[in-house]
Amino acid sequence: MKKAILAVLTLVFILSGCVQQNTQDTITILTSSGYPPYEMIDEDGNLIGFDIDFGNALGEKLGVQVKWEDMDFDGIIGALNSNRGTMAIAAMSPDPERDVDFSIPYYVGAEESPFFILTLASGGVVDSNDLTGKKVGAQIGTIQESLLNKIISEFSLVADPKQNVSQLVQEVLTGRLDFVLIEGPTAREYVLEFPTLTTFELSHPEVTKYIEEVAGVSVALPRNSEWTARVNAAIQELIDDGTLDALIKKWFTE
Repeated sequence: MKKAILAVLTLVFILSGCVQQNTQDTITILTSSGYPPYEMIDEDGNLIGFDIDFGNALGEKLGVQVKWEDMDFDGIIGALNSNRGTMAIAAMSPDPERDVDFSIPYYVGAEESPFFILTLASGGVVDSNDLTGKKVGAQIGTIQESLLNKIISEFSLVADPKQNVSQLVQEVLTGRLDFVLIEGPTAREYVLEFPTLTTFELSHPEVTKYIEEVAGVSVALPRNSEWTARVNAAIQELIDDGTLDALIKKWFTE
């Protein structure tokens, strides 16, 4: 009888050990590379950038391991809603028209506006009054594409959206596009890489209206996700302990 009890206890301890070994959860975070300084691919094929550092720090606060999945930006919302990922960190503005839940913002740029013009310095587009009749690109699925669709008739624009921001920039460099509508930090990164480019903030009533409704970038999660409250708490911890401030200085000011 004692041997039987001992065997049962041994089995319990073994099973307990197995449970402890599997308590470390793994979450999948969706992103879309090619959008410096948020998410990029380095020379060794690794994801790097502000969002990547932030996502890894967020995973530590949540007590989980992070698995990244790089994909086209316009497929992220659908992937979240089909449970392909736990959340998305991809420089995404918390636009209420997007069919997902959003965390509190984890970054709000100093310029506030996410709508900048990226164009050739010699191309003749120097302010918002020079846009009429131009050929413009924006990344598919972004708020920039959404705004572009709202002003396209007013400025008689010819729109040519693409999935890849790098491709859009190359088409500006070759003269195929007159400008790209893009976020400020990303525009500045490309200006540093290609000195023939220049950038300025788009001035338009639709921009003002958007800024009043939406600010910053947030983590996107499936509707009614069980992770939302935990993510918000973890982001607040990263703000309070200075981690986010250090990452912002690393990727946006250094």
